[in-house]
Amino acid sequence: MACLSLDLCVGVLLLIGLRCQSCAGSKVYSSPGASVALPCGTRVHGPCSKISWKYKEKFFFFRDLVESGKVIDMKMGRLRMGADCSLHISDVSFMDGGQYMCNDGATSANTTLQLLNITVTPNTGLNAGAQASLSCFLSEASGSAVCNHTGIYLSWMGETGNELQGNRYSISHPTLCFSKLEVKLKRTDHNRQWKCQLTEGKEVKTAYSYITKLKDGADEVFAVVGESVTLLCSDSTSPGVGESLRWSWQKKELITANQGGDVTVSDNGKKTEFKINPDSSLAIKAVTAAHSGYYECSLFNDSGLISIRRRILLHTLHETTDLPSAPPEDVNFTLTCSLTCAAACDEDINLTWSHSSGEQQQGGAVVKINNTLISQLLVPKSQASRTSTCVVLREGAEIANLKSPVQGVDYTVPVIIICMTALLLFVIAAGIFLWRSRETFTGSPCTNVRMVNNAPLYEECGEPAYSRATERQGSREQLQTISTIYVM
Repeated sequence: MACLSLDLCVGVLLLIGLRCQSCAGSKVYSSPGASVALPCGTRVHGPCSKISWKYKEKFFFFRDLVESGKVIDMKMGRLRMGADCSLHISDVSFMDGGQYMCNDGATSANTTLQLLNITVTPNTGLNAGAQASLSCFLSEASGSAVCNHTGIYLSWMGETGNELQGNRYSISHPTLCFSKLEVKLKRTDHNRQWKCQLTEGKEVKTAYSYITKLKDGADEVFAVVGESVTLLCSDSTSPGVGESLRWSWQKKELITANQGGDVTVSDNGKKTEFKINPDSSLAIKAVTAAHSGYYECSLFNDSGLISIRRRILLHTLHETTDLPSAPPEDVNFTLTCSLTCAAACDEDINLTWSHSSGEQQQGGAVVKINNTLISQLLVPKSQASRTSTCVVLREGAEIANLKSPVQGVDYTVPVIIICMTALLLFVIAAGIFLWRSRETFTGSPCTNVRMVNNAPLYEECGEPAYSRATERQGSREQLQTISTIYVM
């Protein structure tokens, strides 16, 4: 009886030892949809034909995945062996999380695969103004992973890759393996990605994103004044029989006037600059600030409205450059950036400036006029060759930008052209003067000619007589003088 009890105790201790060995094994982090490689960990020097892989299920049962180097559990064709005997899993799912054991015939090693997961409360029926709670945590197939980690950190990242910051976010970290984000949703949070990132030391190991869908949410589009923009109606299937897609702008229905897609406004029949394409997208050939506003694309049938397929807030960006009319010694340019919002600009939206080198520039104070934000930047001559960019920020993160149309003006070439043109005009004027002088000498009506010593003498309007030879000599001297001046 005592022996039986002793054998039972030894068995229990062996199981605990195996479990602790599993706990002490290596850890690999990933996220659903990614591909991952699990190292064997036995430091095997022989061929992979001796390797076997097992997956630990509940109650210490193991499922064979690889035997003698060959995959026997295909898991829908997602498993394969690497050249270094590692186990590769593609298109990872939450059910793949857990403990794996690699055996080379002599020793075995355990690897734990833990996946980053995000849950949202509430998970349906989200609207603007609702309070949402997003939880990020490490999980396995059996649920949340046991958190016995050190050196890892979970952080929430914005869509631009920066860590979330702002008064509307409340972030807590109950454990190293769990982080919670609480936020009051806005209309523009529709289709927004909330990314949770896992870092070990200074290395990013994995990240996972959740996209919020709001029933009354709207997509934001930024367009540059003077350029074209196309607004897509829907990513889903085309309308069925008896159905049609219709656009509205500022709650005014846009009606297709002809087969070419030209559009008029329903309330006044006035032709617009819009055009509806065959795929039901709405095109604006040359955007102006007046096109900023709220757009809707809706699905209708004979009975009326079925659903709103897409809501869009169109914001426009415009930049102008105030150039000096003359090239002074120290040239300054004034760049003006204007953001016209679809409605009133949110309080967390701001304008700033940056160099082409990425350095931030100090612009003037941002002025708000109705639904337009305006910022000016004075660019000195020393920075005229560097491109300046107007940057739109939300909560400190860039969401749109517009490069300056002028990268500075070099006045060296215009000055050279002006000097060469002036010199050419001077030469032409001198030539005309000489030609007119010669015409005056030869064609004067007051000229009398008489012969003296076999040489013709000219007497012009009572002036003393002189010979043509003397005139030619004087002309040559005059030309020589002009040529000397020109050379100098």
